[in-house]
Amino acid sequence: MRLSISSRFARIAALLPLFLPGSFSNLPAQRLKDTLRIAAVEVVKEPPRITFTQSYSATSISEAVMEEKIATSLIDVLEQVPGITKRGEYHSPIALRGLGGKRLLITKDGNRRMGNFSGGFMGQGVNIYELAKVEVIKGPASVKYGPGAITGIINMESKKPFLKPGWHGRAQASYGANNSELSGLGSIARASLDHAFSVSARYRKATDFYYGKHVQAQNSEFTDRDVRAAYAWEGNSSIMVDAEAEAHLGGPWGRPLGFNGTKYMRMYNQHDNSWHSSATIRWTPEQRIDRMELSAYYDREYRRQIKDSYDVGSGLLSYREDVRYNSYYGGWRTMSVWKPRTGWEVSAGTDGVYYRIESPTEYADYFLSATVSNRVSKDAGVFLSGIFAESEYKSPDDKLKIRLGLRTDYSRINEGEVHDTARLTGRQSSVLAWNGTSGVVYQVAPGLFASAQVARSCRMPDASEMFVITSGSDGVIHGNPRLDPEYGLNLDAGLRGLWGIATFDLSLFCNFLHSFISLEYWQNSGHKGVNYTYLNIDKSRILGAELSLSARWADLFGARNRIIYNGAFVYTRGDKLTGTSGWFSVGVPLRTIPPFNFNQELTFRRIISSSQSFYAGVDVRYYTAQTRIAPSGDGGYVSPSYCLLGASAGYVLRKSLKWDVKLKADNLADSQYRPFETIIYGMGRNFKLLLTVDF
Repeated sequence: MRLSISSRFARIAALLPLFLPGSFSNLPAQRLKDTLRIAAVEVVKEPPRITFTQSYSATSISEAVMEEKIATSLIDVLEQVPGITKRGEYHSPIALRGLGGKRLLITKDGNRRMGNFSGGFMGQGVNIYELAKVEVIKGPASVKYGPGAITGIINMESKKPFLKPGWHGRAQASYGANNSELSGLGSIARASLDHAFSVSARYRKATDFYYGKHVQAQNSEFTDRDVRAAYAWEGNSSIMVDAEAEAHLGGPWGRPLGFNGTKYMRMYNQHDNSWHSSATIRWTPEQRIDRMELSAYYDREYRRQIKDSYDVGSGLLSYREDVRYNSYYGGWRTMSVWKPRTGWEVSAGTDGVYYRIESPTEYADYFLSATVSNRVSKDAGVFLSGIFAESEYKSPDDKLKIRLGLRTDYSRINEGEVHDTARLTGRQSSVLAWNGTSGVVYQVAPGLFASAQVARSCRMPDASEMFVITSGSDGVIHGNPRLDPEYGLNLDAGLRGLWGIATFDLSLFCNFLHSFISLEYWQNSGHKGVNYTYLNIDKSRILGAELSLSARWADLFGARNRIIYNGAFVYTRGDKLTGTSGWFSVGVPLRTIPPFNFNQELTFRRIISSSQSFYAGVDVRYYTAQTRIAPSGDGGYVSPSYCLLGASAGYVLRKSLKWDVKLKADNLADSQYRPFETIIYGMGRNFKLLLTVDF
């Protein structure tokens, strides 16, 4: 039976009391109505960060949380997730539990996102204010989601046009004091019984930021322009179609001067453009087949990166490297879920992606008045395809859950055009590999669950790791065409659940990696500044523990007050074990592993009246010192410890026109600190203001 759009919203409103803190059974009808209206704006939109899944560790960041942080880019949203560490401002690689790049799968609405950076998809082109939420699922998931999900999945969920009946829209404006960041966003949507569409646009511009103590980070400016259109159709109660198209026009933006250890090189991206389109069909027949889903996507990226080198003595421009990265990829994903019998659920499907990149390069030596053009890579890329099946059994008393999965993948890497006179054909590499997972969840007590998982995964190096020269957050990265596939065995155990007013999640994990593809300092590269390349490490180990806590006190110091606490403690250790006797021997530290860190947040919320609410909060982030293998003659340098203090406040007014204003302060001490895995400082004190109007 087809539901009207008003019925859909009525069903949601009826469920609100199930999610709100406290009991409403004794409230008068009018007060309950007012409270629900306020809660929909202020309380329900900020659920606890921990997503209670029973089976695995997960974090969900809602739209409201993103807005309260007044985040600039995807890494700003993710840095509050336990296990993810911010390495730089704005353009930062994303890593989880010490692994990133091609081992962390990043998707949007379930569709794979890729990038032509060495660190993979960094999300600098994502308009985060068009996202409904961001979900982070930790642990190996390569069976169900494909190669690259060794350490976890990050899924960005777009806002759907079916939000409100009729016409509705939003306007936002923000300002950041540290780098004079100005941003404006507007969106409009319309929803009827069967159809809905939305259109949005954003413009953002910032100058160079300041490290702290008013020291300027030269060459760190950026400009972004984004536009998105989305359409949804619900033919009946069981079929839905979603489609979207978006464009990002980025640039110019620069790497802060000194990012690679020298002040005699500037690197900036003249253009950083991307185009994305996708379509998804979902069918829920509500019989033995629970649901079926088919999605397809296509993306194209163009980036022009210019690297200028200056003469040490005269300070004049001596050398320029101009690279035009041009890449495209497309893929598909199908999945069916059915229940053959009571307690059994089976998921099966296939997915794949075809990726190609070229990087024509021009070298200019101004002292010699010489220019050389060279196509570093042409038609280089990868083809990935896999078939998977996963079965889950649940005992009749719901206390025991067992999950088994198996996947077969085919990967093919292509070098493309050959530039070596000793060879006539480009190098190619392919592998047929399997991934497997098995897990168990047991209800120890009401609301308390223990889980364990074992997974085996394989990953092929991709074209950017083998054949392309690009840059990271702290240096230039050179591909290595002699890389071999890497294999991993992952163990993951957890204890999570509810304890009074608190939700907690304790996770222990260990990765045993064969032929681990590690980014290593290239000491004798012959190139200026800091340079890296990829090498296979025959045996490596990464282990760690994470504790996430969330608590909420209702009616504290007054009937309309809420106090919310979110905290996390993270420890990770990684070692190269070449030449050691066993997997638990003491080895050489891996360079990509963050030090021990924790994050604490405390927020007070006050419902002033039926149309007004207020919040204020503080947050503390701390990282210990760590000596790690890094670019220096003595074999390492110290990443100093640091502590950052922040604060936030906001006011919401909902009458005929809903508006709210939010304020966020970061690094109140204005300290100069180096984020993990970078040799330049992070942003100093910054005050950000966000004004939102809904109509």
